[in-house]
Amino acid sequence: MSLLLIDDHRVFTDSLALSLDLEPDLCCVATAQTARDGLAKAAAFHFDAAVADLHLPDGDGIDVIADLRRLRPAARVIVLTAHPRPDLADRAVAAGAVAFLSKDTGLQRILTAIRTADATRPTVDRRIHRPQVMLTPREYDVLRQLAQGRDATRCATELGLSVYTTRDHIKALMGKLGARTQLEAVISADRLGLISIGSRY
Repeated sequence: MSLLLIDDHRVFTDSLALSLDLEPDLCCVATAQTARDGLAKAAAFHFDAAVADLHLPDGDGIDVIADLRRLRPAARVIVLTAHPRPDLADRAVAAGAVAFLSKDTGLQRILTAIRTADATRPTVDRRIHRPQVMLTPREYDVLRQLAQGRDATRCATELGLSVYTTRDHIKALMGKLGARTQLEAVISADRLGLISIGSRY
């Protein structure tokens, strides 16, 4: 089985490639540290499965999953991330990933996902706990913008919303998170594992 690895941490990618190449039925045909290079190699090499991170320096990892599936519809896409959150798992699976695992997952579980994960029953890290606070997809979008330090006006611009609509979403977020300020909402969401402060995700 031929594999493509995409992760911005070269040491991690090289180490994983070495481990996978030791398996008699697996062969790493290419590695990449950026979304652009990863997609270029996806177009150039045949691969049966891709192992990809979501945090890439030049692109949205969710978009990369969709592009990999478009380039190689029959290939499995396995996500390995340092941020195993429920919302990211949902988005990754919706984009076409067959597995969503934490980077500290044991090698055997990664190997199992590479060999057997199925889109009809995606493999998701069991340690991901869904928080009691339930947000709508758009509220998540706004929350992620706030976590990057953007105010309501910049959030609205980035998301193509009116400022009034964005403020309504912010008020709803604050209410659900029991926060009195936007900063308090972001800190609370980070503690709950809904987002990571400073991250696009």
